Amino acid sequence: MSKRKQHDSESSGPKLALEYAKADVDAGVEGPFLAVFPGVTPPQSTTFNVYKTASDDGKAKRKKRILEADTGKVEFVGQNFGENARQGYCRYVVAIRNKKTNKLVFKDAPVIAINRTVKALKTLKPSTVGQEFMLAKNALGEAFGTKKIKQQIKSVERNAVNVNTLETVADILRDTIAEKTSALPSKEEIKAKADEDRPIPPYDINATKVEDIYKLDTLISPAEYQIIPFKPLLEKGVQLSTILPFKTSSYVNDGLKAALSTSKKDRHRIRLLLYLSFLMAFRTIPDKKLNNTETVNAIMGNCPSLILENFFQRFTETPESATGDDRQKHTFTPKSKDKLLCWMLAVSLHLENFNMDAATLTHDLSLKQTRVNELFRSLGCKVSELTPTQRSQMGLEASDAQGMKRAVLTVPLTFPLPKRGPKKAK
Repeated sequence: MSKRKQHDSESSGPKLALEYAKADVDAGVEGPFLAVFPGVTPPQSTTFNVYKTASDDGKAKRKKRILEADTGKVEFVGQNFGENARQGYCRYVVAIRNKKTNKLVFKDAPVIAINRTVKALKTLKPSTVGQEFMLAKNALGEAFGTKKIKQQIKSVERNAVNVNTLETVADILRDTIAEKTSALPSKEEIKAKADEDRPIPPYDINATKVEDIYKLDTLISPAEYQIIPFKPLLEKGVQLSTILPFKTSSYVNDGLKAALSTSKKDRHRIRLLLYLSFLMAFRTIPDKKLNNTETVNAIMGNCPSLILENFFQRFTETPESATGDDRQKHTFTPKSKDKLLCWMLAVSLHLENFNMDAATLTHDLSLKQTRVNELFRSLGCKVSELTPTQRSQMGLEASDAQGMKRAVLTVPLTFPLPKRGPKKAK
């Protein structure tokens, strides 16, 4: 696979200089740090102090740091070593851009978990009222009580709550709860976040025409469209099995036979069907063989390198290699697989004028019908039973059309609300 050349316009602009802040490290400049606050978060104006060990012997000791802050009522303390250190396998850096010099400086940012302590509780002495009586009673129960009584004593001890202690922190808890609940996302914000995370092609939520929701130029770039090798399909007596990379798709095969049987060939439809066959073939590449050039070429057939390169960019992930291998690795993830399926359905919606039988591609993709319906809904389609008008147009009786559903994309585009809570038992 060959990499595409960058446009001259891209290389003519100002270049951004990259630099690692080694000088700051050697000079002893502290920070930045990434702090994790489980539970209560201090105000943004809180000032943290950084401490390090007195001895600098050894590389590990030089990196030990303690962060500390005091808000008057609560103390915050965290460290990157010992039992309270945050365990992780990632290294974080913070990038700082200087607008004047156009230089981007990368600085190490260790992650430190911050623990909080309510100062009023540090000197609090437990109440002794009735304590001796309860201790004596529990001792008798432990010595002579039944198994059930012993279990009750242990349960009470585990769940005991000191009300006086809670009174001292009531104001802190009340303020914290009010602050946290005010920051909770609204229903609209939750829906907007869910829409952003959908594994679907780029869309226009404000489109006024259904063909502009998932524009064909975003599904198949103009450069890809021009190089789709459809001309061999126009030759007389051509065998589809010798050209199509995915040979067992009833939808693609039947669609091409219909398009090629007419006197005036619909070249646009032939291009889209062949592109859909490339997508189906790419989905069949085993995850462990994505980086094997011979296997990929054998499965994809005569797929142009530009199209194949875009497939890898859109539908695979490239995680960091644990072995330190510099070669780029590709892998399928659940989200990237769903994105590839949604891409196929979006192309098929263009072929079917955005109103198609929901079961059309189910057999070709070896999926359950409920799964395909779910993917159509994630694209914003309405999946519903055939209407009487649709049944009459297809020449079907009500009994024959039972269970048949249509996937219809309409404007304005709307997505289903995210589901909350566990599924209800049937």
